[in-house]
Amino acid sequence: MSSSRGLALAAASLMMGISLQAADQYGDITISASAMYTGNTYHGYGEIGVTLENRSGTQPHRVSLSFPNNSWDNGNSIGSLTRTVTLEPGARETVLLLQPPLPANGDSNIRVEVDGHHDGEVHAPNGNNHCSYYGGRGDQATVFISRSPNYDAMERVFNANHGGFTAAMAVGAPDASGYGMQSTEWVPDTRQYGISNWLELDYATPQVISHIEIRGTQQLADKGAVILIGTGGTNVGTILMNSGANRSTGSGWTKEFNFSGISAPVKTVRLDFGKVPPYGIAIDAVEIVGATNSQWASDARASSDNSASAGAYTGSGGNENNTESLRAESSVSEWSENWLAYSAFDAIVLSESDLRTMSPAVLTAVGDYLQAGGNVVLPGKKEMPAAWHPNAKTAFYDGTEYTVGFGRCFALNTEDPASFNQTTVQTLRDTVRTTAQYWRALPDDASAANNVMPVVQSLKIPVRGIVIIMLAFIVIIGPVNIIYLARHNRRTWLLWTIPVISFITTLVVFAYSLLREGITPDTRIAGLTVVDQVSHHNSTIGATAFYCPLTPSGGLNFEYETEATPLVRSGYGSGTSREVDWTQSQHFSHGWVSARVPAHFHLRKSGVGRERIQVIEENGKREIINGLGAPVKSLWYADADMNLYEAENIAAGDKAGLIPLKPARVLERHGVQGLLQDISYVAKPEAMTGPEKYLTPNTYIAVLDGNPFIENALGASSSPKRTKSSSVVFGILDPSEDK
Repeated sequence: MSSSRGLALAAASLMMGISLQAADQYGDITISASAMYTGNTYHGYGEIGVTLENRSGTQPHRVSLSFPNNSWDNGNSIGSLTRTVTLEPGARETVLLLQPPLPANGDSNIRVEVDGHHDGEVHAPNGNNHCSYYGGRGDQATVFISRSPNYDAMERVFNANHGGFTAAMAVGAPDASGYGMQSTEWVPDTRQYGISNWLELDYATPQVISHIEIRGTQQLADKGAVILIGTGGTNVGTILMNSGANRSTGSGWTKEFNFSGISAPVKTVRLDFGKVPPYGIAIDAVEIVGATNSQWASDARASSDNSASAGAYTGSGGNENNTESLRAESSVSEWSENWLAYSAFDAIVLSESDLRTMSPAVLTAVGDYLQAGGNVVLPGKKEMPAAWHPNAKTAFYDGTEYTVGFGRCFALNTEDPASFNQTTVQTLRDTVRTTAQYWRALPDDASAANNVMPVVQSLKIPVRGIVIIMLAFIVIIGPVNIIYLARHNRRTWLLWTIPVISFITTLVVFAYSLLREGITPDTRIAGLTVVDQVSHHNSTIGATAFYCPLTPSGGLNFEYETEATPLVRSGYGSGTSREVDWTQSQHFSHGWVSARVPAHFHLRKSGVGRERIQVIEENGKREIINGLGAPVKSLWYADADMNLYEAENIAAGDKAGLIPLKPARVLERHGVQGLLQDISYVAKPEAMTGPEKYLTPNTYIAVLDGNPFIENALGASSSPKRTKSSSVVFGILDPSEDK
């Protein structure tokens, strides 16, 4: 990085940091909002942090926050995220507004009420970039890079074509056509104004040139200069931008510059735009032309790029083969202590210095993210933190790959991404894209989700019964009613018999529906849980579904550490606006469940857990004690020497003997990640192809009749008799307990 570029980025970071920390004053209350990153994310939860301070020395205040301030309610979207806190005198607190994976359809402001009075709004940084209508759920992989590693070098690791809007888009022949900004061009970061923007292009064969042509899809501004650099790195010629000739070619714009009197070969062309606004710059290709030949650039670098916004320009969230890299806006010491704040990322990149300066709470949150299926890359760190407790580790091309819960951690020997082995680079790319594809493959409507995990057997309207009732109504209210009253000379009674018959018919339809379905909701819960008995940590990937004859007035209540992804289609069109209140719990208060329409959610959880089994030996025989909190239907266990055992039908808290098994021969053991791939997030045990395929030393697989790991979000509104609950457990035993 050049010194001028470094100063420019430092100044931009300082300006951005000031803008994020600027506080608004509402009486005694000071409020500032911040975000860990700026850019698009496509699944998981988006976080807005709001720091509140009560400057009164005597008076407590009740502060309510609501995002967005104004909601436009179009399609399945987040209408409001709310949270209310009471600040004691002199108290300072940072509260989180976490956005489930639906677009926040409204403005970018947070509504502020102090003691019940609307006092104003605070801007929400990155407020409308999570699961926006321009993206889709998981259409593009997203990597979160801390401030310590070389951002540009890491970005190149994860992007086979360097991503949309990056400097690499200006390499080679033109590939954009038409007019207006396109992601196949280089565009500087459109979020940063007032800094110098430049693009440098290298050419494989230095040559003497007579003119150059700059191709793009919009007309370049007449500010800045074109600088020619020779093989020795010195300037051999300079010409002002306003001396070039613009012309429209029908497929875009070309700006041509003629040079004379330059005899030195040109190796590099630098386009220096000064402080031209970034939206006015878009470079598709630059051709240098000599007396006998011409060539396009072979390499490029730039002051910045607009890759963070590439998803909005490539349709449905971008090309699935691209990866969107997001640079942290703050140091790790200021990162969130809630794992949900990282759930939107397909990978996180951290340096060794990050791990040293990270607080224990942030380290735990990142570890919880990793356990729940995230990926962490540690360039220059030969071992992962012991606090994350790996299930297994294998030698990797440039270091060690660890399996941690459902996630993977790559500890790499070198901190220089440019020196990564190509196999390492491809593995990292494949890992993050496979993670993103998982979200893209989830069902996105009630019917598809109900086919994967039925909460009711049939979604068909009871047409036959309703038609019979309506036919009876027509016959009775028409011919029967009229003929009867005519015979008794009571035709004026039609004024009251028709309303009465209509009312009785309505009661019959209601009673029919009530008798057919009742008023008690149906609930189904299923999931796969990794129970790590060494670290006392549980991580779950699962699902829950609800079918309610009447809309539940209390909504749904998930725990704080639960990531709940609604399996619905987002975007403009049909759908409902939904509300979430974070004051007491993760309360999905309105719009999430409708009468007689199944509501399905994909779930992830990660946190401390005490569930376990205990393997003991009595009278020369191995037995287990079921401490998993639910009856075990089937269990398979592998000891340290990969001897296999099984047991069945063990009540919670009971003990049973283990029966030795003769295992089938397997070529490769796939662990919990292979188990998830086979039985999916709804944890269908019948899809397992044999426990020996997944078990590793000191592990077990248990199929439970019940699910103690996922909460029933309907709470008291549900009935145990109408709740189907099951789970599959992949357990990791403490080797010291294996006797």
